[in-house]
Amino acid sequence: MRGLNRINLGQHYPIDSPVHRLDARVKIACVLALVTGAFVAGSAAGILILVLFTLGIIYLSKLPPWQVLSGLRSVWVLLFITALAQLFFSPGRVLWEWGFISITNTGVQNGLLYSLRLAMAVILMCVLTMSTNSVELLTGLESLMSPLRLVRFPVQETAMVLTTALRFLPVLLGRAGEIARAQEARGADFSSGRLVRRARSLLPLFVPLFVSCFRDADELGTALAARGYRGGKGRSRYRVSRFGLPDLLALAAVAAVMALALWTPS
Repeated sequence: MRGLNRINLGQHYPIDSPVHRLDARVKIACVLALVTGAFVAGSAAGILILVLFTLGIIYLSKLPPWQVLSGLRSVWVLLFITALAQLFFSPGRVLWEWGFISITNTGVQNGLLYSLRLAMAVILMCVLTMSTNSVELLTGLESLMSPLRLVRFPVQETAMVLTTALRFLPVLLGRAGEIARAQEARGADFSSGRLVRRARSLLPLFVPLFVSCFRDADELGTALAARGYRGGKGRSRYRVSRFGLPDLLALAAVAAVMALALWTPS
């Protein structure tokens, strides 16, 4: 419970770096392409190329590496379950066997590769949110989804909801950590006992957390209404994003790495 407010997904780090200066649309498109490539690439060499490129992005962004990697705390259970599922249920040459449980060479390889894919997706999302502020993220999402206006899709409202939800995530996690510490000071125990008892002990945490979430949502809606927010119709932008040479170079680099990773033989 104490690590909830240390998860960095959704937090913005306003520093000067080549990644921070890129257009938000370029960053969103590159992240989506790299995440898709990680799950499409079928060879270990291809996934390794994408992982190394992701580490290079972290270096260029000048973000604290351990702060970025700490985003994996939020999905470590999913990573563990994914690795175990691939480890024990993949066919192949048996390396170890005990009763009905067996570990195969394919299971070991798939467990590592699928865990790397999921970890890479989380790290890229952390880099995106840590290097892009809320306004740029909202503008980028709205611009990329603008073709959906042809089918009367509420593009601006959807982008607003997604951006607000992403930015409220660290606030929600921080508040959960505060409530957990307050409950522990009153004698609550979240870490001992059997699974049913531990799940029941979380009720004093979830009830005030949901109440505070609904209160924040109501205050946010009131603030938007007081400022005359009526959706995307008739709204203008103070700053207009423009593509530059760094953006084109970033797209070219991602395209080259994607081609190399996807066409690398197994």
